[in-house]
Amino acid sequence: MKLNYASGSQKRKEEEDKKKQDSATTSIPSLTVEDTASRTEIESAPLPNTEVSSTAQGTTSTVIIADDPAQWPAVLTDSVCCQIVKKGPVQVTNIVFPQNSENPPRRFTNENYMKSMKNGEKSLRSWMLYSMSTDSVFCFACTVFGKRDNALSNCGFRTWRNLPHHLQEHEFSKGHCDNMTNWHELQRRLQTNTTIDQRQQDLMRIEIEHWKGVIRRVIAIICHLAERNQALRGTTSELYDPHNGNFLAQVELMAQFDSVMTEHIRRIQNQETRRVHYLSGTIQNEIIAIIGNKVLEEIVRRVHRAKYYSVIMDCTPDVSHKEQLSIVLRIVNCEPSVSIAEHFFGFLDVEDTIGKGLTEVLLDHLQKHSLSLSDCRGQSYDNGSNMMGHKQGVQARILQLNSKAFYIPCSSHTLNLVVADAAKSSVLSISFFGVLQRLYNLSSSSVQCWAVLKEHVQQLTLKPLSTTRWEARIDCVKVVRYQLPEILDALSALQTFAIEKGDSETMSTAKSLHGELKTWSFLLCTMTWYNVLYQINHVSKLLQSPNVSMETLRSETEGVKDYLEDFRENGIASCQTDAKDIAENLDMEMTLPEKRQRKKKRQSLYEGTEETLSTPDETFRRDFFLPMVDTALRSLSDRFSRLKGVYDLYDFLFSKDNMKQTIKNGKLHERCKKLEQTLHDIDADDLALEINSSLYTFPDHVATSPFDMLNYIYSEKLLDLYSNLSIALRLLLTLPVSVASGERSFSALKLIKNYTRSTMGQERLTGLALMSIERDVRQSLDMEDIVIAFAENKARKQQF
Repeated sequence: MKLNYASGSQKRKEEEDKKKQDSATTSIPSLTVEDTASRTEIESAPLPNTEVSSTAQGTTSTVIIADDPAQWPAVLTDSVCCQIVKKGPVQVTNIVFPQNSENPPRRFTNENYMKSMKNGEKSLRSWMLYSMSTDSVFCFACTVFGKRDNALSNCGFRTWRNLPHHLQEHEFSKGHCDNMTNWHELQRRLQTNTTIDQRQQDLMRIEIEHWKGVIRRVIAIICHLAERNQALRGTTSELYDPHNGNFLAQVELMAQFDSVMTEHIRRIQNQETRRVHYLSGTIQNEIIAIIGNKVLEEIVRRVHRAKYYSVIMDCTPDVSHKEQLSIVLRIVNCEPSVSIAEHFFGFLDVEDTIGKGLTEVLLDHLQKHSLSLSDCRGQSYDNGSNMMGHKQGVQARILQLNSKAFYIPCSSHTLNLVVADAAKSSVLSISFFGVLQRLYNLSSSSVQCWAVLKEHVQQLTLKPLSTTRWEARIDCVKVVRYQLPEILDALSALQTFAIEKGDSETMSTAKSLHGELKTWSFLLCTMTWYNVLYQINHVSKLLQSPNVSMETLRSETEGVKDYLEDFRENGIASCQTDAKDIAENLDMEMTLPEKRQRKKKRQSLYEGTEETLSTPDETFRRDFFLPMVDTALRSLSDRFSRLKGVYDLYDFLFSKDNMKQTIKNGKLHERCKKLEQTLHDIDADDLALEINSSLYTFPDHVATSPFDMLNYIYSEKLLDLYSNLSIALRLLLTLPVSVASGERSFSALKLIKNYTRSTMGQERLTGLALMSIERDVRQSLDMEDIVIAFAENKARKQQF
């Protein structure tokens, strides 16, 4: 090989460059950041887990450096060099390296990191880095300290056929040796804190700790206000202004007792912070967005760990007339202990509310967060046609993409529809609820009328009717059921008050309502409706818990059905007994009005003269009681019949007794095979064997529900014995029962985005909602990386 010798001028130039590098190495890092940026630039801290960026002047400090050398900045500032050297080279080893376009194709291997010696030993090339983004290798030392005048320090070397020869030449080059010396020298200085004047370094450390303390307190205040759905900003952004909002008010309050915040406010007032104070609305938005993203990342991590999930969706308009789509994910956590969780997954502003548009929004949101639709095992929505439509609804479109995502209609919405159907079953039922609404309208028509009502009715308050609120009817009937005498006294007082004021309309309405309420038929209607509504409302509230699963839904709905069937036979007698006590206290006539019997005209002489005569009690039972109960029973059976397919698939896993009955009927293998063919997540033969084994090993107290059985498997570490059974139980518990979690998110939405905060942006709304609804997830997160990122990015020191 022909050797090329450098000329004298080249040698002198290399010596001068070496002196400059040594001088730069000794003075690294000059971590001062000039305060030349605008206020927005100063207070806009980059998000964590982002790559390093630098300005043309090289004055922007870094946050987190990427491991890929191809993504490092073109110009490395002193602070960037220090951070890279502190982190050190990160060699990629645990991937399958891609092949290049050479003939034959070649690829980089882990063996290239090693240098083979003649005696068989191998030494690690710690300076060599592999770039996944460019499929090439870099020299760590030359990229950081060199002139980037070769492939290993500039764009990367990827000609794998010539790699061994090229590495050998590079290792013995003078520039590489000098850069390696500079690297190890700076690394030693960083470890011993001798890169800059020790006093300046101590001042910088103190400044960083001060900013860390400030950021911790700012984050704590924002989280405190967000969890309570309170507004942060006011009409001004000046300290000690009475209209500066809750956030600055909390800062002022903390400064009275906390030394860190006291010092921070002193710097602001004395203009020592160079306009960096972390109290502006821009910083609030950044912190809210960062925390919201961290909460979402944690939820996604939990969903990936659980593998299977179900989707719960519902829509509502907000105060600014935007349609907000709430998404909730239901999962089963098995570690450290078994628990069922329904996590809020964000508000999405949707314009197209038909089934196609909502489906596309959902799929885009899942894809954005790397969640596969193939792992979805259930979906639950309200009973709107755009959601539950059999052809164009969201559930139908999701089933076309994933047949394993069973649709479960919301049980609470369904029970509310059962009550709505029964309320329209007869003229007397419609008139009954009309009277209750008129009673509320009269009492709330003026302040004086409400004061008269509160004077007499002190325990419970009249409530209006609502077609959407699940508990509206029971709340409305409950007041009349337990305080009818007090309400009648209030109506009598209203008549007197209206006569004194000359209000003929109020007097007429109060008199009319008094007469209608003080009748035996109205009292019987009250008792009948209260008994039915109490039972249905009890089940509805039970099914709104996230811990409820399908076996509870089935048992409770069957319990309601059995109650209504028994109430049909014996209910009217018990209602008359309860009503009798109230009627005696009111001196009320306990007789129903007789209805005039219509005489049938005889068409000929040979027709009979016998006519069927009904008593008032029989007429009341035929015209009111039976239509109400029969309509409720029929609606209950029809609306919950959609769940028959899910019950047929899973009901043999509901309890130990169900398993025994299935084995007794000789259908265990058939049911396991059906479950395998439908979901493809378990092995039917192994599942049948595990179920047979569990009948002898599971204690009786844990075999009453799927949740108890799954919890026993994981708590006793029996997963290797019941792996297929645990998967089947997880799939069963993942199915949603109601959309109550989505409805709860709407309550938070109305508190966060009210009429005084109607211009709030979508990102801020979602961030605040995640911090409020998922407060348990937020409190489990470590915010220290956010604190460090902000503090190191904004720390300042005085130059000398």
